[in-house]
Amino acid sequence: MTSDSSEIELVTINLHSGSYDRVTNALSLAIISLAMGMEVHILLTYEALRRFTKGHLEDMDWTSSEFQSVFSHGIASEGITPIETKLVEAKKMGLKLYACPNAMLNMNIAREDLVEEVDELMGLVAFVSLARTAKINWYI
Repeated sequence: MTSDSSEIELVTINLHSGSYDRVTNALSLAIISLAMGMEVHILLTYEALRRFTKGHLEDMDWTSSEFQSVFSHGIASEGITPIETKLVEAKKMGLKLYACPNAMLNMNIAREDLVEEVDELMGLVAFVSLARTAKINWYI
């Protein structure tokens, strides 16, 4: 990217974790970046792929009962926005969501198993090429 301020700044997020707190954090960062006029691309790999399979966006899979209690209470009181709601909002704002085909193969996840919000499959080489031009790169 050049220093021309008229160009849209790019954000990439390699979302490896499928834990509820990290996925909701990644989507919050995406929404904030989109609201600031940035272009956001998320690549789902490994455990994040499992989270983004149909019927699993809101799974509560906590190792800490205290943490589960905080999030469950936060969602019930509407202090924490559910992942599905954040995902729909981010997609409306322009989020581009990709699934790593190699990770899908290793996890035995088919394209039709993924939620409809996933735009397409993208391998690591293509994602790294995209990330090279980004202003911000996060690995979560």
